[in-house]
Amino acid sequence: MNDLPPARNGLFRGFRPLAEVLVSLRFLTRLPIPFVRRLDPPPLAQSMRFFPVAGIVIGLIAGGLLALAQTFEFPSLFSAVLAAALSIILTGALHEDGLADVADGFGGGKSREHRLEIMRDSRIGTYGTLALVLAVLAKISLLEALQSLQPLESIILIATAAGFSRALVVDLLWATKPARSDGLSVLAGRPSRNGALVALLLGGGLAFAGAAYALSPEAAAFAIIAGGVTLAAIRALAMRMIGGQTGDVCGAVQVLSEIAMLAVYVVMIG
Repeated sequence: MNDLPPARNGLFRGFRPLAEVLVSLRFLTRLPIPFVRRLDPPPLAQSMRFFPVAGIVIGLIAGGLLALAQTFEFPSLFSAVLAAALSIILTGALHEDGLADVADGFGGGKSREHRLEIMRDSRIGTYGTLALVLAVLAKISLLEALQSLQPLESIILIATAAGFSRALVVDLLWATKPARSDGLSVLAGRPSRNGALVALLLGGGLAFAGAAYALSPEAAAFAIIAGGVTLAAIRALAMRMIGGQTGDVCGAVQVLSEIAMLAVYVVMIG
């Protein structure tokens, strides 16, 4: 990609929101993003600060389908399956594929090199299959439970979880060294400290505001903490198992932190 022209220093150096949001959406989703050459697309590593916005877009679309199904009085379980399926289709199962690879590698590998080799293998094993099935079932059950709220409230909660979980991915990429010299996370590049901070502030701020409106400030705070704890746990496990992060580890962080946040929301409904 082309380099950006010189810009002011600080958190918003080279700040070009539209271009960076489009780059983020193009990387994280299968949405047909039109790209005009004169936009001079910024590097992906710089655009990562807008990963939370891309996540919110994904969540709004999936949550919108859930609300629409509610409006037409579809069975709640069927509505949840539709929303979960759409969110996976929108991303091309990018994050779920990472979770499955991590489960296979960490579960079946005998050494760091063996685990990385398993994670690179495109075939899915027993651990990966189980992790994928359990994660999808967990998400479906949580989406079903969210339907006890008003449609707008459930849309907001789904979108905030989708957004903040992707902000956590940016933090992982900045704070954790790559486990190998190639792969998707290396190709994507490392975000700057300021970029990671912007992603966390943007994703966390919107998550807190949205969840505080839909549920309560306490629910918002607990959900953000749950997401952060999930990130810390996966990061610690990845450092012990493979000595760093990979694109697959990023996928696992996104999927599991989103589930953790949705679980907190559901618990706090009662």
